[in-house]
Amino acid sequence: MSNNPSLKNILFDLGGVILDLNVNGTMEAFLEMGFPKELLTYPENMYTDIFYRYETGKLSTPEFRDVIRKHAGVDFSNEDFDQAWCNMLSKVPEKRTRLLKSLADDYNLYILSNTSELHIEKFRKMFEETAGFQLSEVFVKCFYSHETGQHKPDEQAFTHVLSEAGIIARETLFLDDNIHNIKSAASLGFNVIHITENLRMEDVGYDR
Repeated sequence: MSNNPSLKNILFDLGGVILDLNVNGTMEAFLEMGFPKELLTYPENMYTDIFYRYETGKLSTPEFRDVIRKHAGVDFSNEDFDQAWCNMLSKVPEKRTRLLKSLADDYNLYILSNTSELHIEKFRKMFEETAGFQLSEVFVKCFYSHETGQHKPDEQAFTHVLSEAGIIARETLFLDDNIHNIKSAASLGFNVIHITENLRMEDVGYDR
């Protein structure tokens, strides 16, 4: 999206874009805790199970833990579960925090993420430890599914951002590693870039 004078805003997905993920880290921890196989398919079953309900704010964190205990038939401490759940959050590369700091000088930056309370608590700490500054210093607003109740790729997740932020889709670049989310945003007029193993957010040209 280089040399685009109409581009005013950049909307970032979180996991897989800003934040490196290792979903197997959580699945392996769940397996060691004795969880049954039906609870080891995150995120493929997000639309029908408790993970989806937690990520859309229909379950609080204490409720989420209790429902997991019931379905898994395993007694575990809150601390052990929280650690396992956050094992999938690998790292926030410093080069990305530096890039965000630079981009914030020229664009309005936003986050749109399907995520949960526990993950955001962990992410904030990881980001600030790596960057040396807070999210609020570079992002105008962060839209998290567990707070908004909106979940990508549903169009409402994107229209909610446009309405709340007061921005226009054609003036906004959206970066995500999920092709379904990319297609949904594109259908609404967003400029889009699909982040892959061969095209990371730091590889994108952002110059006006």
